[in-house]
Amino acid sequence: MLGSVLLACIPLPAHAETLMDAVESAYATNPTLVEQRYRQKSTNENYVQTRGQYGPSISITGQATYDYQKLRQRSLDSNEGELSIGVRQPVYSGGRLRGALAEARANVRGSQEQLRRVEGEVVRLVIQAYGAVLRDQQRLEVARENVAALREQLAERRARRKVRDATITDVAQSDARLAAGESQLASAEAQLAISRGDYLRIVGHEPGELQPMPELPGLPETIDEAFAIADQENANLTAARFSEEASRANIAEQRGNQRPQASISASAGKAGPLSPYDRHNLETRVTAQITITQPIFQAGTIRSRIRQAEDQNNAAQAIVDGERRQALQDVVLAWSQLSAARVAVVAGRRQVEAAQITFAGMQREEQYGLRSTTDVLNAEQELASAQLTLLSSRYSEYVARASLLLAMGRLDARTVNSAIPARDPDAEFKRVRWRGISPTEPAAMLLDRIGSASPYARSKVDLRGANQPKPTSATTMPPPPPKDSVEEPLTPISKSRVVTAAEIPSIVGDYGDPPPLPDGPR
Repeated sequence: MLGSVLLACIPLPAHAETLMDAVESAYATNPTLVEQRYRQKSTNENYVQTRGQYGPSISITGQATYDYQKLRQRSLDSNEGELSIGVRQPVYSGGRLRGALAEARANVRGSQEQLRRVEGEVVRLVIQAYGAVLRDQQRLEVARENVAALREQLAERRARRKVRDATITDVAQSDARLAAGESQLASAEAQLAISRGDYLRIVGHEPGELQPMPELPGLPETIDEAFAIADQENANLTAARFSEEASRANIAEQRGNQRPQASISASAGKAGPLSPYDRHNLETRVTAQITITQPIFQAGTIRSRIRQAEDQNNAAQAIVDGERRQALQDVVLAWSQLSAARVAVVAGRRQVEAAQITFAGMQREEQYGLRSTTDVLNAEQELASAQLTLLSSRYSEYVARASLLLAMGRLDARTVNSAIPARDPDAEFKRVRWRGISPTEPAAMLLDRIGSASPYARSKVDLRGANQPKPTSATTMPPPPPKDSVEEPLTPISKSRVVTAAEIPSIVGDYGDPPPLPDGPR
C-alpha cells in the first residue's frame, strides 16, 4: 500500500504531446463519439429485428382448466390440462416486409453517415482545443513580456524622475500602461485556463507540453473541386439521401398492405385430465393451417397511409436539397474564412515586423529627445497588439482548414493520425446482419418479391443535384503561409533597454537603414 502511494507521488516524466496523440485519445474516449457509436449499433439491430419477421416463430403453450358446476341434487367438477407447441411461418407479405427491410437498411446507412459526421466534428473540436491552448500559451507569454517591459520602463522613469530627467506625467503614463498590461495578463491567464478546460472536456486529459500542429492533407486546389467533393461526400447530405431512400421504401411497405398475405401455422400437443392423471388417457392433438388474408375494405386507411408516405418522401426530397445547399454554404464559408485568414497571417507578419522596427526606432529617438514617453508606450502597445493579432490569425487559419475538410466530408481521425485503427461501422453491421437467421428466411424473401412494389424506385427529382446551380465565389485562394508561420513562436517584446545602432539594421531588414541620429546625449 505504501509502495503504491509513493509511486503515485512520483511525478511522471514529461511527454510532449502531439495533435495526433490528442486525436487518438478523443477518438477512443470522447463521450459524444462513443454515444453515437452505440446509437449506430442499436440501429443495426433494427435491421435484424425486421429481417426476423421473415422467419418462423415457435412457442410452447401450457394450459390447465378446472370447471365446477353446482346443480340442485348434485355437483360436477372437471379438470383438463394441455401442452402444445406451435409454429408459424410467414410465406408472403405482398412486399410489406420487403419494404420494411429496405427501409431498415437505408436507416443503417444513414446512421453510419451520422456517425461519420460526429467523428469529423469531434476531430475539429480537438483541433480547435489543441490550437487554442497553443495560441493562449503564446498570448500569455506575450502578455508577460509586455508587463515585464512596462515594469522596467516604469522603474527607469522613476529613476529619471529622481534626477529631474522625467516628469511626473511620464511616470503616471508608464504606471497606467503597466496597470493595463497587468489586467491583460490576468485575462490571458484566465483564457488559457478556459482553453485547458475545453481540452480536458474534449480530449479526456489535461494538456501537457504541446508540439506544433502538423499540416492537414487533402485541401482542394479550387473551390469548384471543394463543391464537387462536398456534393459526393458531405456526411449530412449523404445521410439525408439515405433518409429519403428510407422514405421511398416506406411507400412500398404501405402499398404491400393492399396485397394478400399468406402464412402457414401448425401445432401439436397432448391434452387430458390432470386428476387423476393417467398418461394413457391423454389424447394427441395436431393441427395445421394455411391462412391467406386479402384486405377488402379498410375505410380508406391503407390509401391514407400510402398518401402519407408519399408526402413524407416529398418532404425528405426537400430536406436533401436543403442539406445540399447547406453543404455548399459551409464550403463557401470555410473557403472564405481560410482565404481571409491566410491574408491576415501574411499581413500580420508584416505588421509585427513593422511594429518591431517602429518600437526600436522610438526607443532610439526617445534617447535624443525626438520622441515622447507616450510615443514609446504607444509603439510598445501596438507591437503587443500586432503579436496577439498574428497569433489569433494563425489559429483561425488552421481551424479554417479543418472546417473546410469537414464541409467537404473528408475530416476524420485518420486525416490527422493515419495510425489509428479504423473502425468500420459497415463491417460491424455485416457481423450482425445475418445473426440468428433461419433456413426459411431466404426463401420467404424471394417469394415476397413476387408482384410487390420495388422499394428502390427512383425519385422524381435529381437528388444528387448535379444540374443545380452552385454559389459563385473566387476559385483561387492565396497560397498557404509558410510552415513556420504556424509553428514558429513570436519574437518576445524587447525590454525597455535602448536598442543600439548596430542592432537596428538586423531588425529593419527590407526597410533599409534609418536616417542618422544626432550624436551625444539629449
